[in-house]
Amino acid sequence: MTKPLIEIDHLVKKFGDNTVLNDISETINQGDVIVVIGASGGGKSTFLRSLNLLNKPTSGKIAFEGTDITGLSEKELDQVREKMGMVFQQFNLFPNMTVLENIKLAPMKVKNATDAEATAQALALLKQVGLEDKAEAYPASLSGGQMQRVAIARALAMSPDVMLFDEPTSALDPEMVGEVLKVMQDLAKSGMTMIVVTHEMGFAHEVADQVWFMDQGVIAEKGTPEQIFSAPKEERTKDFLSKVLAQ
Repeated sequence: MTKPLIEIDHLVKKFGDNTVLNDISETINQGDVIVVIGASGGGKSTFLRSLNLLNKPTSGKIAFEGTDITGLSEKELDQVREKMGMVFQQFNLFPNMTVLENIKLAPMKVKNATDAEATAQALALLKQVGLEDKAEAYPASLSGGQMQRVAIARALAMSPDVMLFDEPTSALDPEMVGEVLKVMQDLAKSGMTMIVVTHEMGFAHEVADQVWFMDQGVIAEKGTPEQIFSAPKEERTKDFLSKVLAQ
């Protein structure tokens, strides 16, 4: 029995007079891999950042693991965010710390892991993302793809219940995109709940349980990758895919 992990209820987000998210209601179940696609400016990143309240909703509710998180204090929210790993376009690694130290920091600080525990976990995660030989390296010596894989390992170090990816490959050179997508693919296969905003249609086709097409602040169409890519119903989905897939 799949259980709801995130329940979104009439979510609206406005910036001034501009409505960026317009009355979205959706449920994300445990183990789902949801890939959100759509043109720039359609609300995808705002939607993702609303799930852990980095963007506070103008109205509507978001429940995480059965708790309405929209009214929580910052302190309570921080505890919720520990369970929601987030990977951004930019890697946000601490430049003055080694790769290993970057990954160990949060488990030791937030979860009171011992140095030995945090080190063992960090090394296991580096192995998982194919970077066990970079433990003592500093971020400046890494490629963009390597830095993004470290950022993924760092998010996983908190043992989150869901991973949110906000265009994790858009800042990378094309030859580095594959190595990051491979890590994400493996993660999806392991059963991790994932919500991924991306322009990588091949990844969406291969990995997603559901593809959500966002346009003008709403989820205009959703379905399996097969449905969305082979037989989209909405004109705006067809229009978007014809432009993207022609590139």
